[in-house]
Amino acid sequence: MASFQKILAVDLGASAVRLVELGPDGRGRPTILALSQEEIAFDPGKTSDFFPIYSQALTAAVGRLPGKTRLCHLCLGGPAVFARILKVPASDPAKVGSMIGFEAQQTVPAIEQALWDYQVVPSPSPSEVEALILAIKRETVEELSAAAASAGLKPQSVTLTPAALLNAFSFNYPEATGCNLIMEIGARATTILLVEGSRIFVRVVPLGGAAISQAVATDLQESFAGAETLKRAKGFVHPGGAYEDPADAATARISKLARGVMTRLHAEVERSVTFFRSQQGGGKPIQAWLLGGGAILGYTDLFFREKLRIPVEFFQPFRRLGLPASVEAQAAARNFSMWGGGVGTALQALPDSPVRINVLGAIGRAQAQKSRDVPAMVVAAVAGAGLLLLPGVHGFWQGAKVGGRLAEQTAQVDEASAALQKLEIENKKFLEVVQRAESALKLERERLRWPQLLTELKRHSQKRVWITTLQVMAAPEVLPAGASGGKPTAPVVEIGGMFETQSEKADAEAVANFQRALEAGGVLRNVEVLERETPQYVDGKTDQVA
Repeated sequence: MASFQKILAVDLGASAVRLVELGPDGRGRPTILALSQEEIAFDPGKTSDFFPIYSQALTAAVGRLPGKTRLCHLCLGGPAVFARILKVPASDPAKVGSMIGFEAQQTVPAIEQALWDYQVVPSPSPSEVEALILAIKRETVEELSAAAASAGLKPQSVTLTPAALLNAFSFNYPEATGCNLIMEIGARATTILLVEGSRIFVRVVPLGGAAISQAVATDLQESFAGAETLKRAKGFVHPGGAYEDPADAATARISKLARGVMTRLHAEVERSVTFFRSQQGGGKPIQAWLLGGGAILGYTDLFFREKLRIPVEFFQPFRRLGLPASVEAQAAARNFSMWGGGVGTALQALPDSPVRINVLGAIGRAQAQKSRDVPAMVVAAVAGAGLLLLPGVHGFWQGAKVGGRLAEQTAQVDEASAALQKLEIENKKFLEVVQRAESALKLERERLRWPQLLTELKRHSQKRVWITTLQVMAAPEVLPAGASGGKPTAPVVEIGGMFETQSEKADAEAVANFQRALEAGGVLRNVEVLERETPQYVDGKTDQVA
């Protein structure tokens, strides 16, 4: 393995910041030099406090590092990450970048307010070039980079969670074959990766462990912090079926709420697998890997093993890395599945790392362009320095003259910078007004959605069928290209109910007929049966209601 320099990776998660210091051992093999983490009191209702929270957490975590390395590489994730696989016709490599840039302009939402980068990935078709595009809001990158700088760190690059996970999987599981499903369940979002040889699929779903805490807070009338504490102390994913509920009422309720959220997440995973197989020619997953803070909830692996019907294991980010005993005792052995993003970011320093994405490069290019706009200042400064070195009164007089011109130009630049800052503030206010207007228009469009839904349910209601629950399970999101044209989808609605049993044949058709009627009505799309209770028949009869 080629040599590489020591690197410090900083994973800025929603519930904790994790620092991974990676360097070569005596034989040049990568080894963990230090690990440090600091938990964050995450509250989805207080998103405006990001800077002080991350600044304090990073300062505490950096203070525990034994080394003095401060040049770092940031890893950002969450629902703000946009991921897409783009396909362009195979062409001259010099033109491929321009074509990908054009496609990105059409694909990345509000690209003028985002930072993005891409990497060409192997394509199964020789006539096409595939590229992985990752993007995130510029404001998020700037705010978290400033928080890192306030803690004494010097960010050199910013990668995003999907790229870090791809690097971690490629390094730790080189022997993996077939189609592998990787699920990083974070606090605010879940990153879904499908890797099959050279084919990859990436999707970020805005659903994570915080959704369970929010459901517990709403159901048990607790604060979010209190619900998070209850979830960690008593929570697990209910096995479902005929399993007996826990004796403690709160534990039983939390486990069922957790199962409801995981059921929604499973539906999103199935949608991703379907898209991967139909649009990218991928295969069915034969192995699943879990990581992230949301994956450590009890029985999460059992739930997905039952739903996906494939082996499910926890991802081992330190599987092929040297790990000193002192480091392992400190942090690695505790919640090891939460270190995937940090380890994958550190592994990007290796020469053979498969994914090298740095969205911070866009800022560097912008700063370079800005520096080209003021060449007169540089020329004047060089000329002034040269004249000051000349002997005699004439030289000093010329130097003073150039210095006066330089001061005048500096004042003009300062005045222009102040005007630009005011313009940016006004532009930000204008964008906020536009966003509020768009929200109002969206609410107006949504006003008639629910009366139409209730009318549709009444029109297709059948004899012996009762609807008992109707609830929104997921907010609108943007699907991958091809699934819905890249437009926001409607909310996901879960309908629950009962039906009167008559016979095995009639019971088997009751739910299916209701599903087909709703699908054909035109108001609902992608109607799926998530769970159905099958009555137990004795001599062809049953007293149950399913």
